[in-house]
Amino acid sequence: MRLALFAFAALCCSGCASVKESDTSRTGVEQLLISQAADQALDKIDLQPISGARVFVDTQYLDCVDKNYVIVSLHQRLMAVNCTLTDKADDAEVVLEIASGAVGTDRHEYFVGTPQIPLPPPSPISVPKMAVFNRIKAMGTAKFRVVAFDAKTRRSLINSDVALARSDYKHWNVVGASSIASGSVPNELARSTGESESVIPLGHSLARRPTGKR
Repeated sequence: MRLALFAFAALCCSGCASVKESDTSRTGVEQLLISQAADQALDKIDLQPISGARVFVDTQYLDCVDKNYVIVSLHQRLMAVNCTLTDKADDAEVVLEIASGAVGTDRHEYFVGTPQIPLPPPSPISVPKMAVFNRIKAMGTAKFRVVAFDAKTRRSLINSDVALARSDYKHWNVVGASSIASGSVPNELARSTGESESVIPLGHSLARRPTGKR
């Protein structure tokens, strides 16, 4: 009897798994992690040397998730320094090229408790996950490089250093206590929507399918 109780206690304290779920193919948190990191990286690029110019943005070297958001965000920053966007390089004074070095998310989940356990077939029922402590840390990373040159002379006008930035979302809770979220994404949500940082849920995070157990 004592051995059985010891085995049950060990099971409850050692279970660790990671599950990702969403009603859409990607969660809002994942997309916010990427877009915030992209915005922070683009903010590091100095576009003042081509202020007021007619600019063609060459995106052939930009190969990343959420590419359209990155392009529009770059357009917005160019217009903020009074540039005029053109559809063709022949109509531009400046050609700007942007390349992506990294655009993506990383996520780690840790919990103390028991993972979800499927019952033997033919039963479709599973014993639900029971967590005493749960901690999730997710990060978004964006890395870009931008060069710009005179459309006629090919003289360099912008040769940026690597623009690298990271966003983060941390979420943890202990059974019987309120969950707590922190990081740059919850801070942005709190500023923009007025939601309390301590109650913004991460849900089951970044994707729809299970990612494994350990």
